Amino acid sequence: MAEAQPKPARRPTISDVARRAGVSTGTVSRYLNGGRWVSAESTKAITRAIRETGYVANSTARRLRTGRSGTVAFVVDEPPARFFEDPNFEALVIEVGQALAARDQTMVLLLAGDEDSAKRAEMFLRTSGVDGAVTASAQPEHLLFERIQAANIPLVNVGSPAGADDRIAFVAADDREGARLMAEHLLERGARELAVIAGPEHTPGGILRPAAFVEAVEASAASDLVPRVVAVEHGDYTTASGREAATAILRAHPRVDAFFAANDRMARGVIEALHARGRTVPGDVLVGGFDDSVGAESDAPRLTTVRQDFRRIAEELVDALGKQIDGGVRTNVVVPVQLVVRESTTPGTH
Repeated sequence: MAEAQPKPARRPTISDVARRAGVSTGTVSRYLNGGRWVSAESTKAITRAIRETGYVANSTARRLRTGRSGTVAFVVDEPPARFFEDPNFEALVIEVGQALAARDQTMVLLLAGDEDSAKRAEMFLRTSGVDGAVTASAQPEHLLFERIQAANIPLVNVGSPAGADDRIAFVAADDREGARLMAEHLLERGARELAVIAGPEHTPGGILRPAAFVEAVEASAASDLVPRVVAVEHGDYTTASGREAATAILRAHPRVDAFFAANDRMARGVIEALHARGRTVPGDVLVGGFDDSVGAESDAPRLTTVRQDFRRIAEELVDALGKQIDGGVRTNVVVPVQLVVRESTTPGTH
């Protein structure tokens, strides 16, 4: 007699999740459809129950029931090489993906780093049925915001969108506060001839961070020798651009004793330029960055920087997008930052 085959395991249901979490099936359903009116305690219990039961939502049934796909596009307006080189993009993609997964939503990554790629991204957004889009590093010439809004797709941007913050929802680190904290720190460390390596002119790192830094230095009356910002140069967030901008500044202003770079990679370029000229960091020149990205703590000298909380930014992005999808509510959120002092400005700091 043939041996009886074991019955296939039953697929977990919403009811199984509800029983495990100790909540109603309605609460689980609301959680799966965006999390509105679900308490933080219930959210934790449901997330844990989904993991423990192995529940997987039926996306086709959900779309028929709600008219939504449960899919969000993360559109990065950078070419592939730049995207894969920048650790901030990696951090954001991971954190946004996890924040969406906690709501049982899926992320699709699109790179729109040139005109053709931007057109393909627009076509995908128009035809794929995504519920909304998160954008990052939007280049003005690609008209990314305009393309997405023309498709009537809910949109939230990473960072304050230059010239569009009155019509585009965004979640941003507190760029101005971070730059102010760095300026005050460098001044306290004795800097008097300061220089700034800003980001591209259409980005928060090219507008808000340098402006706030200059304002903080100009407002300082720390000593009889009035501090001043002697130069502001723009880079493109790469190490090479930081090195080139710092080299140009040092030729014109050899007495510079502190640099503030609008991201950590450009700060590393500044350090390379200083070392090439026989200057030590922090002995001769202080250097500060922004982001607290990969390598800030491990590469020598360990970098003083402004820490962005990428996890909090991602959670706020997903929440802001959900509010826009659910009710058309556009929200702007500014996330606090933290100054992290290391040895590029303070010898012996651990």
